[in-house]
Amino acid sequence: MKRALFRTLRLIRRAFSELWQSAKLLLGFRPRWPVVIATYRGYGRPDWISLRGRVLKDRRILARNINSRWRALIHNYRRFNSREIPDVQVNVQIGANTFHAVTDEEGYFLIGQALPAPLPVHDGQWQAANLSIGAIPGRHVDVQAKAAVLVPPPDASLGIISDIDDTVLKTDVTSILKLKVIYHTMMKSAALRQSFGAAPAFYQALQWGKAGRPVNPVFYVSNSPWNLYDLLEEFLVVNNLPAGPILLRDFGIPYQDRPAGFKGHKHASISQIFWTYPALRFVLIGDSGEKDPYIYRSIAEEFPGRVAAIYIRDVRARRRTRRLARYIRETSADIKLVQNYTQAAKDAAFRGLMQWDVFEQFHHP
Repeated sequence: MKRALFRTLRLIRRAFSELWQSAKLLLGFRPRWPVVIATYRGYGRPDWISLRGRVLKDRRILARNINSRWRALIHNYRRFNSREIPDVQVNVQIGANTFHAVTDEEGYFLIGQALPAPLPVHDGQWQAANLSIGAIPGRHVDVQAKAAVLVPPPDASLGIISDIDDTVLKTDVTSILKLKVIYHTMMKSAALRQSFGAAPAFYQALQWGKAGRPVNPVFYVSNSPWNLYDLLEEFLVVNNLPAGPILLRDFGIPYQDRPAGFKGHKHASISQIFWTYPALRFVLIGDSGEKDPYIYRSIAEEFPGRVAAIYIRDVRARRRTRRLARYIRETSADIKLVQNYTQAAKDAAFRGLMQWDVFEQFHHP
């Protein structure tokens, strides 16, 4: 119901916007507002990549380390009041490969593409993609951007897939009517958002694994909207969490456009990551506030032997905790319910997924 209403409102707004733009063109006005390619970190292999982005009218969200709730509110309003530009051809060049994508009605484009010319293998995790736009409807432009694409090195042995809300970012999803969620989302910047204790050290240690350097890929999968991407990207930096692709949700996708058997954004995104890296085992990290434990167990059943561990942070909601504990007992699911990430780190070290001394090196209580 909420999604249908949200989509209807967007369609009404877009119709009025198109009428207004057409009227201005008839009167001889030509648009002068700046255009931006919002790039999102992609991921892939030397022979295949997934890269997403969005073409927008620039909303001038440039400030970092905002410590004012009023300024945070202004910037967050601009994020949700984005002005997308559909029907734009985006040119993407990575290595010796060139592709073209066209933005949809929400301004998004997606490259999910095999690479005719494989990317060179190197020790680093990131490859650079160059993006450009030569025109938008009714206007010529020259817009350039760069995007980072995660391509794990050959010695990566483990992948880490994590939720964001109430897993690494304090969101209070279980609050009454989600009022605290709204407050955190609209009134706080990345610098004002809180992480949890030993989370950065735990994630860094998992990224290092046993290789002695950060080789294991980290992915963040959340049901938050793409509008919050730049805020979440800054949050990872501010809190010393490993950089990785952040896979969010487009609220504008209607149900009829979803593929048959669709099990939700998180399940689909995680499955795609598993299919992309068939040689990797994965650690899945979430919280007990929503459906993470059940989604992760479903993934473990679909990909036997591929899930190395599941860690669920207890959000201290008694009813949810009791229900989850009963579910773990009745199903014998290999899910570790933890109160903090030091507990998770001890278990991961015991399983041989990371080195305890690396965790201690990053942990500063």
